[in-house]
Amino acid sequence: MTLRKTLLLLALIGGACCHLSAQSPTKRISVSYAKAPLKRILDDLSNTYDVRFAYSPEYIPLQQAITFSVNNATLNETLDKLLEPLPVAYRFIGGQVVLRPAQKEVQKISSKIAPKEIQQQSPLYVDPRMEQMLAERRRLWQQQMPSIQHRDAGLATDQNQNPENLRRFQQFSRPDSNVFASITMPFELEKTDTAQSLPRYLLDSSETSMDRPVNPSIKTASSRLAQISLLPFLGTNAFKSNRTTNNVSVNLLWGTNGGVEGLELGTIGNNIRNDVKGVQVAGLVNTVGDDLIGTQLSGLLNVVADTLQGLQAAGLFNVAGQGFAIQAAGLFNVARHDFNGIQGASLFNVAGSRSRTLQAGGLFNVSGGETPLQLAGLFNVAKDVKVGQVSVLFNVARHVKGVQIALINVADTVSGVSFALLNLVAKGYNKVELYGGESIYGNLSLKIGVKRFYNIFYFGARKDKVSTTNNSDNTTALTWGLGYGAGTALRLGKRTLLNFEALGIKINEKEPWTYGLHALAQFRLLYDFRIGRSTSLFLGPTGNMLFSNRLDPETQVLGQSVIVPAKTLLDRTVNGVRQQAWIGFNAGIRF
Repeated sequence: MTLRKTLLLLALIGGACCHLSAQSPTKRISVSYAKAPLKRILDDLSNTYDVRFAYSPEYIPLQQAITFSVNNATLNETLDKLLEPLPVAYRFIGGQVVLRPAQKEVQKISSKIAPKEIQQQSPLYVDPRMEQMLAERRRLWQQQMPSIQHRDAGLATDQNQNPENLRRFQQFSRPDSNVFASITMPFELEKTDTAQSLPRYLLDSSETSMDRPVNPSIKTASSRLAQISLLPFLGTNAFKSNRTTNNVSVNLLWGTNGGVEGLELGTIGNNIRNDVKGVQVAGLVNTVGDDLIGTQLSGLLNVVADTLQGLQAAGLFNVAGQGFAIQAAGLFNVARHDFNGIQGASLFNVAGSRSRTLQAGGLFNVSGGETPLQLAGLFNVAKDVKVGQVSVLFNVARHVKGVQIALINVADTVSGVSFALLNLVAKGYNKVELYGGESIYGNLSLKIGVKRFYNIFYFGARKDKVSTTNNSDNTTALTWGLGYGAGTALRLGKRTLLNFEALGIKINEKEPWTYGLHALAQFRLLYDFRIGRSTSLFLGPTGNMLFSNRLDPETQVLGQSVIVPAKTLLDRTVNGVRQQAWIGFNAGIRF
């Protein structure tokens, strides 16, 4: 296969992996706002135009009051009018509108006076007209520097200045001066702190589409069909590598480029300053300074500074700003802001605010927004849960519509089911009960959880008369129980409930603690009638079964207990354990 066919095939594969497009809705609306927060306006426009906005709250002034109105306008016209007074730019990516900070003054100047770049004849070499365009930009930049003009005027009027120095300064100030070029070129190659105050179109000729001038006829990015490099700036694009977008990029060791629209391969690493639309594959590291639409694969790590749409897979970890994507890593995945998609890692996953992310982590998962499902070995934390949270230790969420399963579950509200040894639901089925029964006279229960499943913590006690050794006096002894159980409540009517409950109670008979097996299993069916806003009465039958291998210290009878009535439904001994069953009754008040 020839080289040309190979490059064409790779470009087609990359394009097929990343081809995503978005079009502005053509729907027209009329709206008017007076001092309304930008966040409210964006939410209204999202519902009206049926489009999603993606932005970082750290850089977009969401609480700024806006006054504007449009009549019979499309989404583009509405956004142009809305964002005109704000330092915010927008563009369409993959079916959503991405908002970013932008310098309006730079766009306004460049749209009027920035020179046009002539289309290149050869995609592999520098445009012969590029130097002329840069000279024109330097001239415009010089006009915007009052300190230089002031020095020039001072030198021209100062009669005591050396004529030779004046001549050299004037030569320095000319736009086509080689000395001038030698000073400004470093600012064009790299964005240093000193150059931050210069107009952006003089610093970077490979802006993303959000930062380009409004005039669509102005072309500022340099494009190449292909490039090959050994190290950064040591390749076919030389020192213009970080300002050049390539369709096919091959880095034999490590490479730095402006952008990729196709395929990039690197033995060690790939570093992209702006956007990638396609496939990026590296043996160790991939980094993208702006957006990625497509696939990113590496042996160690992948980093996308802004929006990710597609797939990230790495041996160690993946990091992205925001986006719609799948992240798979050997250690962990992190999305700093909005993220919709899937995250899978052996250690942990983290998604930022307003995220809708399915997460599966070996240790833990954290989502600052909504999650369909979280699976973890230790714990899960999320804002809202639609399907479920499953972990070994604990789950934490605000509102749960699905299922929570762990040792401890914590939530504000649960409209689904929460299974745990301890369910802490702020707005759930939380009750305290005081009641009496035929076996244990005084009982206290704490019920926490939700109606579909709640935990029961139990304490009960009774006093009985016991005879002394000489049988002359009678004293009282305390028999008490401590237990745990679970239950569910079914609504019968507006004021009535039916509770099905099961408890296991450790019985300590006439002593501080009874060693060995002496336990009571209870199954209760209770009818609840609410008599106040938070108060109800309940009553119902109870099935009891005592399992005991205890010998009574006085009679030496196996399994003898004061809580067992004279008549039982079952009384048998199996493998040294006496089993006694009977029907009882409980009634009390519930708060």
